[in-house]
Amino acid sequence: MSFSNAVWLTTVGILIGLASFLVSLRWLVYPLLRVLLWTRYRIKVCGLENLPRTGPVLIVANHVTWFDGFFLAATCPRRGRALVNGSYIDFPVFRHFARWIGLIPVPYSGPRAQRALIERCREVLDRGEVLAIFPEGQISRNGLTGSFQRGLEVILSKREHVPVIPVFLDNLWGSMLSFSGGCFLRKWPQGWRRTVTVAYGTPVPPRVTAFRARQAVLETSVHAFELRQGQVRPLETIDPALPHFEHPSLGRLTGSTADFDRGGVQHVGQKPGTVGQAIPGVALRVVDEAGAVLDEDRAGRIEARVAGKPEWQPTGLCGSIDRDGFLRIE
Repeated sequence: MSFSNAVWLTTVGILIGLASFLVSLRWLVYPLLRVLLWTRYRIKVCGLENLPRTGPVLIVANHVTWFDGFFLAATCPRRGRALVNGSYIDFPVFRHFARWIGLIPVPYSGPRAQRALIERCREVLDRGEVLAIFPEGQISRNGLTGSFQRGLEVILSKREHVPVIPVFLDNLWGSMLSFSGGCFLRKWPQGWRRTVTVAYGTPVPPRVTAFRARQAVLETSVHAFELRQGQVRPLETIDPALPHFEHPSLGRLTGSTADFDRGGVQHVGQKPGTVGQAIPGVALRVVDEAGAVLDEDRAGRIEARVAGKPEWQPTGLCGSIDRDGFLRIE
């Protein structure tokens, strides 16, 4: 073997070794991420048995902090990709690293960019991978789960076979990375280590809509809430002077907050004629006389799933829930 061939083979070997190292480093990101989060958070995980071990999966989760995607990555046993706001990762060095580990930036605006994003999401599912999205499209400004955008319905078009797994991230409101106190970051952390629960719920029944996905996430939130320890502090954003619904035996079920409209971010906290949205630890649904669950804006009997109470409980009232989760009592 000539010297030049030996040099060439050595160079190829080094490049292959470097590529293998980089690939392994990409997989090491997630264990390292769990270690880093552990220094500040105690993470409880439940419901992982609901996540399929193979095949395409769409994860839909509530959105409370800047770090929500990292909590999903640190707890999901399968590696996948996640949609994040493009402004979060649009930095000279970080943007390349973020794309490398599987983050998909959501474009600011423009129909062409949105169509390209949807096609990219479909490609992830068509390859049999896991895709995580935050259908609210923005971080909560009041600690409650906002309305879900219909983009997830477009992503799932002609992909009814894809399981949709609801996930609820609990006890993140109040952290520095949430909007509690009316701001991000500029506040003291509460406690040395915060316990965060990541609950994976059962798959959303077929013919998935944005409304049904949101309902499934809220039902999953009840399971997460039941794992909390100690007394739970009510959300400071809920205004008792605004419309709410308090059941004589189940307690307070809904609440309203002030509307938020600042810096291009809008968050509806109250609606005329309604009694607000389900508060943390509560899920609501409307059923017909046969017990079948009804979709948005369909009137029927109101049932509540409350943390600590067995199964769904009848409230004895009739009403409907709109697509944003606001309850209207007939």
